[in-house]
Amino acid sequence: MPLFTVPPSLCNVTFYNLNASSTVYVGSSTAVTAANGLQCHSIPTSFFTYVGSKGVSLYGTQIGGPATAATSISYVISTDF
Repeated sequence: MPLFTVPPSLCNVTFYNLNASSTVYVGSSTAVTAANGLQCHSIPTSFFTYVGSKGVSLYGTQIGGPATAATSISYVISTDF
């Protein structure tokens, strides 16, 4: 299941991790790892992009911290609609 989906359009995406005890990596594949994902910090991370006709789903993986630790990813998507 994706963390969130970026709609097809010109957009700015900002996201951050509210749980500092675990590290989360975000990417556009269901096989996200520390090697191919963007680290989701507690400080908001942004990118500006144009997404094609289908949009793109972003997935995440949690590395470190207790196995039962809940992680909350917050995000804001601003589009030109």
